[in-house]
Amino acid sequence: MAVAFIGRLPVAMNVIGVLTLVTVITGSVSTAAFVSAAQAVSIGIGNPLVGRLCDRCGQRAPVTVIGFCNFLCLCALIFLSYLHRPSLWALIGVCAPLGLTTVPLGALARVRWYAMAKNPPQLATALSYESTADELGFVLGPAAVGIISSAFSPVAPMILSAAIVLLCVIPFGLIRRTPAAQTAEKQNKPSPKAGTVLKAVAIPLTAMCCLGMFFGAMQTSTTAFAYLFEIPGRAGLIYAFMGLGSALTALGAVALPEQFTQVQRIITGGLGIMIGAILCSLAASPLILTVFMFVSGLAIGPASVAIFTLAGDSAPEGGNAFAVTALGSMNVCGVSTASIAAGRAVSHSAAAGYYVAAAAGLIMAAATGIAALQRRHRNRI
Repeated sequence: MAVAFIGRLPVAMNVIGVLTLVTVITGSVSTAAFVSAAQAVSIGIGNPLVGRLCDRCGQRAPVTVIGFCNFLCLCALIFLSYLHRPSLWALIGVCAPLGLTTVPLGALARVRWYAMAKNPPQLATALSYESTADELGFVLGPAAVGIISSAFSPVAPMILSAAIVLLCVIPFGLIRRTPAAQTAEKQNKPSPKAGTVLKAVAIPLTAMCCLGMFFGAMQTSTTAFAYLFEIPGRAGLIYAFMGLGSALTALGAVALPEQFTQVQRIITGGLGIMIGAILCSLAASPLILTVFMFVSGLAIGPASVAIFTLAGDSAPEGGNAFAVTALGSMNVCGVSTASIAAGRAVSHSAAAGYYVAAAAGLIMAAATGIAALQRRHRNRI
């Protein structure tokens, strides 16, 4: 658990770390945005591929080899940072493979819990912990980049990230005590087709895309709000309070009664984040916005746990890793889409971006409910 918790930090550190580093070494925010976008798109493409390999070969070989390639990419980026104004294509040529080889360690840890848990309450407890660890990682990762960059240099966070990959991500792959690390090695059954897995987990995939849209809209809107009040440097701190609220309720999700189904939890979470976003649009000061961000985060934790639980329950045997890593890609797609929409909305007013986030919550609740009803109707037929 210690290795898995620390090992997921590079995922949260690298995107903002690359953006910061490239801005400094090139002197261009536009160049940094292109490079960061290449990395983000590569992460969205690479994560399901890593999951697919783990379903077919077990986690040991793919995580070890891909983790080492990720370490080499980080070393190449560190080397480029010491050159005088490296070209855009050289940076993209390093950061695209960096994203492609990013190990979705949080998702793979969940897959191991699927195999280890002996009953639903144990699995619920484990997934609640994992969601809390994810939220803490996405709070601590960017914060670490900011602190280390200010105290040392913009390249220092990338050096730390490379060290974590070498000392935690690769050892995670080498641990063989957990069943899912070597399940595929012991079974000769072929893994299910990708289309079959995606069809089986369509409901959690849709919900995760909407949750990603909510994140993207909230990030953009909060940045615009902080800029309006001439405190752009505090946007990340305000946004972190949403992650704090989510982390608290993710731990408490295990206490929810089993009669409260995973689908019902996702629908309730969607309505909750919609209300939270509307509250944020009414904030008249940074302090009030911080409070409302914390409140909106309270609905995220149980919904996130429910999405991963439902994916694990719905995925066919041998397709868990692909299903869970596909959730991460859908999250990235949602973040990118809503960031663009919210970016246009905030050009009219800072509050308008929060309406995009509210719409994402409403779509999440409605789409999940409609999909669940359609599936129930098909099963009856």
